[in-house]
Amino acid sequence: MTSPISSKDKFYEKVINPYLPEVMKHPQANEMREGVLHIRGVQGPKKTGSMETRLEEVEQEIFRCQGMVERGLNANHSMITEFTRDHKLDNENIGEAMFKLHERIEHLQAQIYDLQNQNCEYESRFNRMSLAIDFRIP
Repeated sequence: MTSPISSKDKFYEKVINPYLPEVMKHPQANEMREGVLHIRGVQGPKKTGSMETRLEEVEQEIFRCQGMVERGLNANHSMITEFTRDHKLDNENIGEAMFKLHERIEHLQAQIYDLQNQNCEYESRFNRMSLAIDFRIP
């Protein structure tokens, strides 16, 4: 005999997790051929051989995947260490680099100040020239 589904289970399926029946459904493959939608159930791999041979195949596949992951991690680790080695500065170099940057900033600010002063000089010259032309006696 089948056991009746309690109201608590129905409440869980319909209210708390409404997607549960869809998740529990057998997977399907949808494909469109000649304008017609074909839906078919996905079939798993054919089981051939004994249980031990299939488990050994799965184990070998796991070892291959594990080896790929380990090689990827090693490559990632070596890239990170190479990057940090290439871009690492000790404290003296950082202080020296900051001092040089500060000097360069001061030099550029001085050039900007000189250009502003030069611009003011040119403006005052042009103002004097225009005033001189305005006050000419015809």
